[in-house]
Parts: sequence; structure tokens; C-alpha cells
Amino acid sequence: MKHPTSNNNPTQDDANSLTDRRKTWISLYTLLAEGLKHPDKQFHRDVQDDSFAVELAEHTDRLGISVSTENGDPTHAPETPAAFDTEYISLFEGLVTPYAPLIESVYRPWHSTWQSDGLLLGPAATDMRSRYDIIGVSTPDAYADDHLALMLEYAALLLQHKQDSAYQRFIEQHLDWLPALRRLATEAAADAPFHRHCVTATCEIIATARKRNNIDTPNSEQVQNKYHRAREHIR
Repeated sequence: MKHPTSNNNPTQDDANSLTDRRKTWISLYTLLAEGLKHPDKQFHRDVQDDSFAVELAEHTDRLGISVSTENGDPTHAPETPAAFDTEYISLFEGLVTPYAPLIESVYRPWHSTWQSDGLLLGPAATDMRSRYDIIGVSTPDAYADDHLALMLEYAALLLQHKQDSAYQRFIEQHLDWLPALRRLATEAAADAPFHRHCVTATCEIIATARKRNNIDTPNSEQVQNKYHRAREHIR
């Protein structure tokens, strides 16, 4: 894991400039995506030795974003990778309930059914699969096509290729369910401080991206509808 160093505190204009801070946004989305995947041994070590927390702080400081630590801990890692993965499964995949799924289709009214491989299938997943196919990107079998980790990597890819308008539309159309996810993560039964923090950080960072790109924030009724829809789908 890299440890980029920020030489100066950004001015507000610099922090708001997508062009000036493009590489930082790309690195931040990529880092958050790793935090929202099943942790492997290397990632477990990165969290244990504070590498993840240091890198996250460097990126957010450079972008002028403040991330709350009230609902989690970016330095928390249990003794073993297996225990770390159990915390992930408990919070995001329903090992204990209630839980907070990371799959967009759960939050949408057009959620349809389960695939034979156990992953949710809905128009959001279909759209993401089409997007990946167009650019020739393969995705891990372990994750639904509309899993948040993959979607953050896709956002980073759009920025990397300077597809700024497509990036803004993607945030507007595909990441408006994050406030509902945050509420579910807060209410979830799992004891998973690190992964709960990753949800908080992702939601606050995407909220900042929406504001800086003049994208409307989901209103309370929209958030409430997505929250209740998800609660119905994961019973």
C-alpha cells in the first residue's frame, strides 16, 4: 500500500478542483474500494500497522474532506485475517442481522430476484455489467456487478480516463443510495468498527463529490424509501 505525502495544505479552490486533484480522487476511490472488499492477509496487515488509516487521512486532507470517526475505527483489525473477514460478513452479508448490504439492487424498486450463484440481480447490476463489458473489464465472481467496491473502482476508472461528465452522471444515477446504506450500517448488529468506518468515510466522501460537482443530494423522502426497500429485501 502506498503512502503518498502531501507537501502543502490545499486551498479551498485547489481542494474543489477535480482537474488539480484528479490523482488524489482516483487513489481515494481505489483505497475505499479495497476497504469494502473481503479483507485478505495483506490488507489485514495494512490495517493493523495503520497504513490504511494513514493513507486515507493523507488523501482526505489533500482534498479538504473531514471524515467522522464516531461510528467506527480505521485502525481496528482483529487478531487474525479470518476474524477480520467474519466481521465483514457479519456487517455486509448477513451473518448476523440486521445488516447493511453493499449491493445497489437491494435499494432499488426494480429489484428482481436472486441468481443461481446467490448474487442479487436487478437493473442496476445489468447496467453495471454492460458498462464493464463496453470497456472490456472483468469483475471478480465473488461480487455482484453493482457491489459498492466495484462501483468505486469504476468511478476511479472514469476519472483516470478523464470522462468527467460520465463520472458526474454515474455518481448522480448510481450512488444516491449511500445515505440509506449508512443508516443500515449504523443500525447493524455486527461488531465491525473498521468496516463501519469504511461505510461512513465512503458516504461522506461521495457526499462531498456530489456537492463539488453540483449534483443534487438525495432528499429525506428518497433516503427513507431506499432504506425501507432495503430492509424489506434483506429480511
